[in-house]
Amino acid sequence: MSTARILYHYSSQQFDTGSPKALVAMIGLLDRARFEPVYLATGDGPLIDALAAQNVRIVRGEVTSVTYRHPLAALGKALRQARLLRRLEINLLHMNEFGWNQDLVLGAWLRGIPVVLHLHNPASIAFQNLHRFAASKVLTVSEAAKGTVTNLHRIRHKCEVLYNSVDLGHMGCGRPIRESLGLTSQDIVIGTIGQISYRKGIDVVLETARILLPRWQRLRFLVVGPKGIGEESFADEMMQRAKEPGFAGRVHFLGSRFDIPDLLASMDIFFLPTRAEPFGIVIIEAMAAGVPVVASRVGGIPEIIKSDENGRVVDPILPEAFASAISEILQMPDGGRSMGERGCRSLLGRFDSGAVRERLRGIYDQLLGRT
Repeated sequence: MSTARILYHYSSQQFDTGSPKALVAMIGLLDRARFEPVYLATGDGPLIDALAAQNVRIVRGEVTSVTYRHPLAALGKALRQARLLRRLEINLLHMNEFGWNQDLVLGAWLRGIPVVLHLHNPASIAFQNLHRFAASKVLTVSEAAKGTVTNLHRIRHKCEVLYNSVDLGHMGCGRPIRESLGLTSQDIVIGTIGQISYRKGIDVVLETARILLPRWQRLRFLVVGPKGIGEESFADEMMQRAKEPGFAGRVHFLGSRFDIPDLLASMDIFFLPTRAEPFGIVIIEAMAAGVPVVASRVGGIPEIIKSDENGRVVDPILPEAFASAISEILQMPDGGRSMGERGCRSLLGRFDSGAVRERLRGIYDQLLGRT
């Protein structure tokens, strides 16, 4: 069987949020004897570096949206991309977003190349967006995310769920680094990982900490992640609020980090009071590390934590509700360690690399006419 060449593209170059991490992890699953990944980069950044580190071939180019108001110009751009796809001998195009009338997608459509559009965030399938015709398959990261697609009826027949995968072994092999974080082995560490944004509920983290800190003298909170794009003022406000006397210096903002397994190994509870979460890959990462999880009952999270035996999903999103759930775990005889172990085992066959690899291979083979 010949090797199929898959071209990938994503409009962002960042690598400290879920979507680009999921893309790199997915490409890492490919059987290189069956699929050769190529990435079309429109700039430089951490995502490109991560892909290059996986020996993914990087090609340079531009991807732009076209308008039906200028049909000749749009056709010219699409034909230019069609020539690029022919020159690269691409067999399938996989976009890490739905996009809007992009010349690369339309060029693949003109050449009869199968197109996969991968939704990681809420989307609306607009009538004017030709991608709804060009797409051979539309993937969403959870059933919940699929249910939030506006005008889903326009693509329902070609829409499927492909869960993101996590290298469970990698996330489970971290080593505690508490000393370097100014923490001791006696401290009770509650951590969250995500952008410092309103959506991620960082304000709820602080208010939950305000409730719990007086009750548990060894409690410490860690907030790991960059300032949310466009939410720098919110992030600055949260970081300033954490300096108030009521927090007693026991809430620490660590910024962006790339030693996630070690950070998870340093936590006793993972806490994510997010207001929206299409999937929740960081939830799986924490569970893979054997850390008990307390998170919001939103988006794809209930598809991950299906039982109270494996974690806690909380509704409504109120500090008092989260404080109660966290207190329950802290008062368990083992501090929630057995819950963390059960949560880790529950991931097997659903989100582990082997399961997602087989699912992805089946989708590609179907589109390439190999089945």
